Amino acid sequence: MIEKIRIKNYRGIKSLEIDNLKKYNFFIGNNGSSKTTSLEAIFSAIPNDGSALVLMANSRGMQVKLSNSNSFFYNSNIYDDIEFTLNDDITTKISLKNVTYLNNNNLVNLNIYKQFLYTILVFKNDSDILFKSNMGIDLSNNIISPIKDETEKKLPEWEKYIEKYGRSLWISAMTKYQYGIAEITKDMIENKKKEYILKAIEFFEEDIDDIVSDGTEILLSKKGVGKMLPLSSFGGGLSSALDIITCLFYDEITSVFIDEVETGLHYTNFPKFCEVLIEISTNKNIQFFITTHSDEFLKDFYNISAKKGNKDITTYRFQKIDSDIKTVYYPYERAINALKDGWDIR
Repeated sequence: MIEKIRIKNYRGIKSLEIDNLKKYNFFIGNNGSSKTTSLEAIFSAIPNDGSALVLMANSRGMQVKLSNSNSFFYNSNIYDDIEFTLNDDITTKISLKNVTYLNNNNLVNLNIYKQFLYTILVFKNDSDILFKSNMGIDLSNNIISPIKDETEKKLPEWEKYIEKYGRSLWISAMTKYQYGIAEITKDMIENKKKEYILKAIEFFEEDIDDIVSDGTEILLSKKGVGKMLPLSSFGGGLSSALDIITCLFYDEITSVFIDEVETGLHYTNFPKFCEVLIEISTNKNIQFFITTHSDEFLKDFYNISAKKGNKDITTYRFQKIDSDIKTVYYPYERAINALKDGWDIR
C-alpha cells in the first residue's frame, strides 16, 4: 500500500509531499497544476527496471532522446537530481550529472547503438544502494534498456522490494489502446477467466452471454440475436471501458494509475464504470490513483462507494501559485460535503 510520496525536482515540481493516500486516490485541478506529473512520480517511484520515467514521457507523446532528457528536471536544471521517496521507505534518484563522460568513453562505444540518458539509483534508508543502473536508448529502435557495465548493481534485497510493491499499470489516452484488448481477452479466456469479463460487461450490456477473441478481434453474443457481433457494434462506451477493465485482470497488478479517467467514456456510463472499478479492486485488492476533470465522475464514484460502505477514498486538489505547486487535502467527509455543495473541480 502506497501511503506517502515526496517529490523533488521533477518537471514542474520543485518540492512536494503527498500523504494520507488511500485505496482510491483522486487528483484534481486546472491544467498545468502538476496533478499528472504527481501521478507519474508515484508510478516511477515504485521499484521498476529503470524505464518508468521514459514510459511517462511516451504517454505524453514525447520521444525521449539525450537532447530533450533535461525536460524531466525542474526548470531543466540537470544539476539537481530528481528524487522520489516512497513511504519513507525507499528513495529513487535520477541523475544526468555524468552524461558527457558516459557518452564519450568506452561504456557507450561498447554498446554501438546506445546513447546514455540517465543514471538511476534506488536507496534504502537514504544510504544503502539497492539498485543502480545507467539507462540508455537504442537509437536504431528507440528502446530503453540498461547499458551493461561495471556500475550496474542489484542487491538480492531489491527483489524483495519489487515483490513488496508489486506490479503497477499506467493507463492514459495515449497508452490505453496499446495494451491490445483483443489479445488480453484471448489470454483471459484461455486461462479460464471468461466469467470475469462477462460479469464486468453485465454492468453495461445485460444481454451479453458469451465472448470470444482470436487475439485480433473481440466478438460478443447477445441473447436473441443468434450470431456473434463485433465489439465495435456495441458503441464506443463499452469498448473504452473494456480497454481499462481487461488490463485490471493481470494477476500481479497491485496499483493502477489512470490519467483523465473520463476520456472516451460518456457521462451516462460513469456509474456503471465506477461500479466495475470498485468491484474488481475489492476482489483483487488494487490501489487506484486517478486524475480527472469531471465532477460528474467524481460524484458518481463517491456516491457508489458510499452505498457500498466504502470510505477509503481521498482527493487532492492541485494548484499552481506563482511557480510553486500546492495541494489541498480533502478527506472523505470533506469531499462528500463539497460535492453536495456543487463543488466544481475543473
